[in-house]
Amino acid sequence: MENMQARRQKYFSLFDARHLLPLVLLILSLLVTYQLWQSATRIAEQSLAAEFGHRVQELNDRLYLRMRIYQQVLRGTLGLYVASGNVTREDFHKYIETLKIQENYPGIEGIGFSLLIPAEEKEKHELSLKQAGFPEYRIAPAGERPLYTSIVYLEPFSGRNLSAFGYDMYSEPRRRAAMEQARDSGNAAISDKVILVQETEADVQAGFLMYLPVYHADRPHETLLQRRTDLTGWVYAPFRMHDLMQEMQGAGTGDFDIEIYDGDQMTAASLMYDSNAAVSALRQPGRLTRVERIVIGDHHWQMVVTALPVFEREKSNDRAGLILRSGIGISLLLSLLIWVFLDDRARAIQAASQAMHLALYDALTGLPNRKLIMERLSQAIARARRDHSQVAVLFIDLDRFKPVNDEYGHAIGDLLLKQVAKRLQDCMRESDTVARLGGDEFVALLAETTGQQSIKIAAAKILHALTQPFEVAGHRLEIAASLGAAVYPEHGEDPNALLKSADLAMYDAKNSGRSAIRFAT
Repeated sequence: MENMQARRQKYFSLFDARHLLPLVLLILSLLVTYQLWQSATRIAEQSLAAEFGHRVQELNDRLYLRMRIYQQVLRGTLGLYVASGNVTREDFHKYIETLKIQENYPGIEGIGFSLLIPAEEKEKHELSLKQAGFPEYRIAPAGERPLYTSIVYLEPFSGRNLSAFGYDMYSEPRRRAAMEQARDSGNAAISDKVILVQETEADVQAGFLMYLPVYHADRPHETLLQRRTDLTGWVYAPFRMHDLMQEMQGAGTGDFDIEIYDGDQMTAASLMYDSNAAVSALRQPGRLTRVERIVIGDHHWQMVVTALPVFEREKSNDRAGLILRSGIGISLLLSLLIWVFLDDRARAIQAASQAMHLALYDALTGLPNRKLIMERLSQAIARARRDHSQVAVLFIDLDRFKPVNDEYGHAIGDLLLKQVAKRLQDCMRESDTVARLGGDEFVALLAETTGQQSIKIAAAKILHALTQPFEVAGHRLEIAASLGAAVYPEHGEDPNALLKSADLAMYDAKNSGRSAIRFAT
């Protein structure tokens, strides 16, 4: 009776363990999975935000630098006036034609000169232009004013620019404010948002103008009074905002919505450029939205950049989702295995470990396989992109390996591959990885490299190790290897491109006589 009761107690204990232990294990595993998923999600969001911030800063810097370049172009034109004093229309045309602004400075609509004309000299000025071959010339808009200006030179003198000939920019308040600022400071000044007189009814864009004052070459202009008294005009450049941004951005910002506002107020009236009218960063800010202030001289813009969904899709990785799905799957699988194989837990764990090992490691050599090396290469590239460092890949293909298989058989060839794997591992640092892709092809990942010299040293070490004789089952075997090297980001910005570059370099090494090292080009 006591024996029967003891057996029943044992059965009940077994029943409880078979249900309680898997449940506890499932809960703990899911908790760990949740923590890992949260951590991976946080890291992914931080990485995405860092990449977004870097891209926005790069866009800001490019725009600022482009405007500085345009200032230098205007200063070069100003130098023409300083050097010669009297610049004719032909002089101006030849100088601007030499600059080739459409080719060398894309985004700029032209370069011109606006002449300052006192009211008493207006009629004489108009008559001189008519006698110079422009019978229809007159200063516009019409009306009596104490002071006039006129765009007398504008290159290229064709297309839209023809409509600006003779225009008095000083008559318009926004232009006049920038012209006076340039006159009084002696430096470049940028106008508020305007609609250029070059605009036609089609494709009307917001624009702005950049001015530099031109003073009498033989008079001083050190004081404010001298600058106001000795002014002769302005060299200037008109810009259409959409054309400028399209030329500057190229094809590299299709994953962003970029809005640029003139001044401090971000309103529809101050909007100068919007790359995607379907998205409004002000009405509906995205998860990644950033406002940048761009200061050019004494003028400033507000640039609002919002990441579009395509940016998050391209830059995000599904590591967090993979961890979550894998964690849940592994948790359920382990709980099921514990429930089914409670009396043989060690065997179940060993089976799972072997399955994981077979999925990630080469069965013959024990080295990481293609799947694992690609994963580690992705991680190394992500770190290098964040740290602005380099990652190197060495593609290794054995020379004279096929004759070994043909003469001694595949069993000897397999033993030789194991020794090759051992020597390659001995050549690696702790931070490096060597993997077997298949056959007699191997890949070495150098995650922390400082340049071509360090890569050459590592490659030479591998080449030296593989050219030493091998003792395999009583046979003395001599082989060698051809190595191709590729470096991130010069030779590829993703794992597949980097590995392909290294593969091509390896074939270059083979074609050049084998037992050699070649870098990707």
